[in-house]
Amino acid sequence: MHRVIGKRVVELSAAEFAALRERHTAVLLDVGTGDGKHVLHVARERPDLLVVGLDANADALRKTSAKAAARADRGGLPNVVFLRAAAERLPDGLSDVAEVHVLMPWGSLLRGMLGEGPVLEAISAVCRPGAPFLVTLNLHAWRPPVPEVGELPEPDPASARTALAERYAAAGWRLTEAEYLDDAGIAALATSWTKRLGSSRARFDVLALRGTVG
Repeated sequence: MHRVIGKRVVELSAAEFAALRERHTAVLLDVGTGDGKHVLHVARERPDLLVVGLDANADALRKTSAKAAARADRGGLPNVVFLRAAAERLPDGLSDVAEVHVLMPWGSLLRGMLGEGPVLEAISAVCRPGAPFLVTLNLHAWRPPVPEVGELPEPDPASARTALAERYAAAGWRLTEAEYLDDAGIAALATSWTKRLGSSRARFDVLALRGTVG
């Protein structure tokens, strides 16, 4: 595993990760974590969990990973680990994930969370059976459509529970809930993307998908 700590990327062995995991009740994985602010928010709210933020771009994680690695009296969070990896190729040693978040995916990750390619299967492989998931989709990716959404029409709660649910089921995911988020729900995600996009639009539409993996 490649752990991000400030400007450094260091090797984290499977045994070292297992030791970290044993000090917490469970693992929450945030895939495509971006700058990692959602991870810091969850780690503060749920200190019993080991919160793992994963992204292919280590540069975006410099500030948050350095902050998490600081001493506790300086705001550090010992229950946070940031990893550099692509969602399609999750690191060896990452396993028994108890909860998954994928918030505002873009690019290849958006394509994967719409059921294209190996992303859903790759995430499913590292989760314990029945792990709850939260996926949020920025519906402005369809207005106009970006290449990653392909021919898939903009989902709404009804179509997500049918067409998307079928795609998810093929990868071992059980999608049971789909709903639009209101302003409070979007703010509660505590991500830089939602703050940035929300401030630049008169209307900002997000579809939340929930269910279980495995």
